[in-house]
Amino acid sequence: MKRFLGLIFAVLLILPHAAVAENIDMSGAKAALIAPLQADEPIEEKNSQERYSVAGLCKLPAIVTLAEAFDKGVIKPDTEMQVSQKAASIAGPTAFLEASELVKASELMKAAVMISAGDAIYTLGENAFGSEQVFLQNIDVTLRELGISESLTDCVGTGSMFTAVDLMKMGRAAAESKTFTQYAALYMDELVHDDGRRTELVNANRMIRTYSGCYGLMTGSSREDGYCGVFVASRNDMDYICVVIGSKNSEDRFEIATTLFDYVFANFSLVTLATAYEPLITDVEVKHGDVKSINLVPHQTVVMLQKKGEGELVQNRNIEEVLSAPLSPDIAVGTLTFLDEAGMVACEIELYPQNEVKSYGFLDILKRLAWNFLHG
Repeated sequence: MKRFLGLIFAVLLILPHAAVAENIDMSGAKAALIAPLQADEPIEEKNSQERYSVAGLCKLPAIVTLAEAFDKGVIKPDTEMQVSQKAASIAGPTAFLEASELVKASELMKAAVMISAGDAIYTLGENAFGSEQVFLQNIDVTLRELGISESLTDCVGTGSMFTAVDLMKMGRAAAESKTFTQYAALYMDELVHDDGRRTELVNANRMIRTYSGCYGLMTGSSREDGYCGVFVASRNDMDYICVVIGSKNSEDRFEIATTLFDYVFANFSLVTLATAYEPLITDVEVKHGDVKSINLVPHQTVVMLQKKGEGELVQNRNIEEVLSAPLSPDIAVGTLTFLDEAGMVACEIELYPQNEVKSYGFLDILKRLAWNFLHG
């Protein structure tokens, strides 16, 4: 079976090749996918590389950029931000901000994440970065760092188009943000204005209430683009991200997401094959070195997504029985290969000496004998 190797944040996640399972119906969406949160490739997908208009999800790049600014301390939650005339006039979902009013950054971010409020997004960007143009430049940096080629013409993403894989990448960044997930998991709250007015905020992502383990992320819909969503859910230390684009109605959007989550939670498990810098093979003999044996370690944590019911993997060592000094912890000395039940290579992990081993030849022995003689 073809497998994909992806390195994300020092975690090597190995996936089976994506294919549509017979019991999954994604006909109610233009595009869809589901993948482990750490992975770059989906387990199941439909048209995941095709670009589409994605309704309110076009604001996700801006909100992710703002969330990262909060996480890094660039934006302080208690900072009061003034609403400009342009911010107050932004069309679409709104927090009903009025020009010149002062609102705390945390309140604005809550409205941005929960209801994709364009006036809140614009106010945050304009105040935090000085102008919409500089905000757009920072959004562009966010997209490039995520490997997404699309560029926005304004901070709310008017006219932008993304693939399901693009949304998966943005969703992963959002899920890793404490600021984003703090507000994405809220179903109902309110924004308090400086004149005492209160704007009710109701999250359109009903899955945070109805699907066990769902903690976000964001939905969007329009007559032209249909119903879209990016969702994350966690059960038994397994986190998955699901993207749905262009469903005809809200029910289809949530039904497809629910079906995909149910499928992966029921059929897959994560198996840790190696943990970075922890010994995989111990006490390998060393000759001509200042130690007699050495442990071998991987430089990456390796996690494999395995379908339940598959047989255990078989290990094959590809190293010399006796290693020769000198040895460096930065130079691989062999590999540990994992084979599936069909005898196919599922994973190959490079092995490194846990510590440096210095050469210890005849001259070193004479020096040691002399040192022992002189020092009794």
